Amino acid sequence: MSLLLHGCIESFSPPEITSASSYLVVDGFLNTSSSGSSQIKLSRTQNVTDLTAPQVEPRAQIRVEGDKGSQLAFTEAQPGTYKLEPIAYREGEKYRLHIRTSDGKEYLSDYVPAIQTPPIDSVTYRVQPDQSGVQIYVSTHDPLNTTRFYRWSFDETWMYQMPLYSAFEVVNNEMKLRTEDISTCWSHRSASRILVGSSIKLSEDIIQDASVTYVPASSGKLRVKYSILVKQYGLSQEEYEYWTALAKTTESTGSLFDPQPAQVTGNIRCVSDPKELVFGFFSASKQQEQRLFITEYLGRYVSACEPTDTLALAQALQTLDLILVEFPVPGSSQPLYITGTASCADCRLEGGTTTKPEYWR
Repeated sequence: MSLLLHGCIESFSPPEITSASSYLVVDGFLNTSSSGSSQIKLSRTQNVTDLTAPQVEPRAQIRVEGDKGSQLAFTEAQPGTYKLEPIAYREGEKYRLHIRTSDGKEYLSDYVPAIQTPPIDSVTYRVQPDQSGVQIYVSTHDPLNTTRFYRWSFDETWMYQMPLYSAFEVVNNEMKLRTEDISTCWSHRSASRILVGSSIKLSEDIIQDASVTYVPASSGKLRVKYSILVKQYGLSQEEYEYWTALAKTTESTGSLFDPQPAQVTGNIRCVSDPKELVFGFFSASKQQEQRLFITEYLGRYVSACEPTDTLALAQALQTLDLILVEFPVPGSSQPLYITGTASCADCRLEGGTTTKPEYWR
């Protein structure tokens, strides 16, 4: 006799992640560094199943209010992104965020102190023994033992070069030397991961070799030169707990702007409707940063790139490939041209720009 058991699993979709409501998401902080600007981004939440880009919140009025009378107005740099240029801040003043959206709703944060973030001691890296990538670390300490809670973010920039070099281009049906080098580009990416650390369980406020990111050689970022700008922020314990909880909920979704699987709200509330959820944590701290350059020449192009043809001028003017070089033909006044595919010669097709960053060295 055999016993056959049947079971079924029903998907569970709690109302917090399937609600049609769209709540305000606030991402940003007040940078009290004398040379650093501040940025606030506003967007709207989505359902977890919504795969479209997050909806930004344009035409809002944003200001930071100090408990000693300061009024700092942000301006909209682009839809949903608001900026404040560097200014002098009052010693010992606390700040709160005030938002009025285009539909007239008002939002306020709690007053927060301006935290004096200690400098970064070092940003270092270690190459994996098998040359498969590099691990990047950050170290810092506060000799006053007052910071204890930290958050880091980072921006990556990498230089890359194409296997083939295109020296010529066709302009108005004429062969011309290129005025722009399209074989060398720089790409940029900002981190989406949430990185936090604490020394609260240590006798001294020291963070040694906290992991920032791992860069695999297979990514192509390490082929020529790679640079990372690590930014450091001191946190209150309340903000540290917020970012820690948010990191747990965004591990499967990617960032603050992605659909949220759980409610991690923060210290901002809707004045117009106290029952309305608001996501985000407003803080004020001095941003510290340090840049690292890496030149290890790790990784390689996986696709084969070879010249595709050798053409006379009339054919070269009509080809869809790029013109690499020309060479003279003995006894002829017309040179020949070697061609190659754009995917092997035009770095812009991989998303980069030929403009060298000002900080590049």
